Amino acid sequence: MLDEPQRGLVAAFAATGRNHPYLALTLNSLCNLDCVFCKPRCMPDYGHKDRPLTARDYAAIAAEAGAWGIRKAHCSGGEPTLRADILDVIAGLAEGLGPGAAIGITSHGNLRRGLSVEQLHAAGLTYLNLSLHSLDPARSAAIMGGGDPGTTRRTLDTALALGLRVKINCVLQRTYLDDAFAVAQLARELPIAVRLIELQNIGPAQALFDAEFISEAEVRERLQEWFSGAGEVPRTLLGVRSPGRYLRPAGWAGSIGFISNSSCATCSDANRIKITPTGVARPCILHNRDIPLKPHLAEGTLGDAFAHLFQAMLDRDTNDAWQGFHYVDYDLRWDRMERPEGTPVLPLLPVLPTDAAGPSCSRASTGER
Repeated sequence: MLDEPQRGLVAAFAATGRNHPYLALTLNSLCNLDCVFCKPRCMPDYGHKDRPLTARDYAAIAAEAGAWGIRKAHCSGGEPTLRADILDVIAGLAEGLGPGAAIGITSHGNLRRGLSVEQLHAAGLTYLNLSLHSLDPARSAAIMGGGDPGTTRRTLDTALALGLRVKINCVLQRTYLDDAFAVAQLARELPIAVRLIELQNIGPAQALFDAEFISEAEVRERLQEWFSGAGEVPRTLLGVRSPGRYLRPAGWAGSIGFISNSSCATCSDANRIKITPTGVARPCILHNRDIPLKPHLAEGTLGDAFAHLFQAMLDRDTNDAWQGFHYVDYDLRWDRMERPEGTPVLPLLPVLPTDAAGPSCSRASTGER
């Protein structure tokens, strides 16, 4: 049960008109693939030097979050399904958030031996985001450093058969643009949402950015035949809570959306409570009010931690470093990224010209990865 000040924070957040917060849990930094724009093994803390949160920790966090009205948790990595306890983590989140909660995971879909979509669903998974950048095995391997898109497709089909909602994440690269369009066309026959994601000029992708970046506006121009007369799909129907438009071309079973944090990013409706593998909670990447959860887990004071998180999200609107735009959307997998406590982590951002993003910008914000 929340006390009166805590209920006041929930009411104050609701009064902003923003979507209610949800948990964005990065479960690990490990991955058995090596995507060219991610390259996890090149990160200095690959594998985590510190003890990650346990399944019991996640269950406790979810139980507290449920008391604050949070009804969604999304798990990412690394490749979260590499965790030996992933079924326990999913089950703990589902139980903690309560009946009707949305529990999701982002995966490349090449599940390790002994793990199945059926098991994830039985543990409480309600939706699945799959990373798929090409349907051609050789070109997919060139992008992802391994894996089999055929296996990902079978994972997709199984998830749909079980009644899970499925979204596809496909990163746009100029060299592989036709591959992305082929992935997008899966939505012709399948009731899925394909999200075309702009390459971001951060981390390992910096080496590719100048040659490979292609904007949403240019892609929309190339796909204008698809989008002519397309109907908009409500985000609530898709289980998507970020801004940005999802369009269903005429006659298609599924939809296409964009995540465009390079050309037209905004965090005006950002509502993720990001939690790193070792339990550092980050309500906003611009206003640094990180809070380590492990002491609160040990002392039974998670209510105080969530009060801090809700207040930090409210305070973001008065933070001088926040002007409605940002140019990075760190997954925040890496616990060792230096972030001085209590101060903005980025300088003041320039105000963009009103036409800087181009007329086709859908104002897509931080996407659920």
